[in-house]
Amino acid sequence: MKKIIITIIIAIFACNFQAQAQNCNQGAKLAEKTWEKWGPWKPNITLIPFKAEVQKIKNVWNWIAANGGATIGPRLLELDGGNESGNIAGQTKSTFVTPPSFDDRVEITINKYDGRAKTGVVICVQGRDGVTTQKASYEFPNDRNGKVKKFTLNNVRGKIIIVAMKNQSVGNKFKYRINGKKK
Repeated sequence: MKKIIITIIIAIFACNFQAQAQNCNQGAKLAEKTWEKWGPWKPNITLIPFKAEVQKIKNVWNWIAANGGATIGPRLLELDGGNESGNIAGQTKSTFVTPPSFDDRVEITINKYDGRAKTGVVICVQGRDGVTTQKASYEFPNDRNGKVKKFTLNNVRGKIIIVAMKNQSVGNKFKYRINGKKK
């Protein structure tokens, strides 16, 4: 009997630890690959060729997701590009990565419009130097009420923004819309 109780306690601890383990690691790896592709950030780069490069990468990501049968891995969040939406099932996560920002100030908006899952959010930035810094965190509560949370990020010019969301529930879902806009 003691063995069973100890096993249950360990299992509960492990589940809670996994649910709380929230970070930007998955997005940071993609950010590093992005920096390898683009090289050093040049603040005087013009927006038109930059947007064309972003569109090429977005097309490749969309092709991989469509032909791979899943949306595993980070997805592109284009700043001022409209809403992305999704559904995070129990104990899974979604990560979004932006291209380097042209603006010092960006607002990330997450709209929980359905589902009951308690869901943690961590927002980080990564500069060309490879240093990833956490800028914000938040936890959507376990309730059915829709909720909109806005995050204003300062000093993000030339940095990639990473948004990681993890559903901390076992059986509940988290339906959301997310967007990023220059402020």
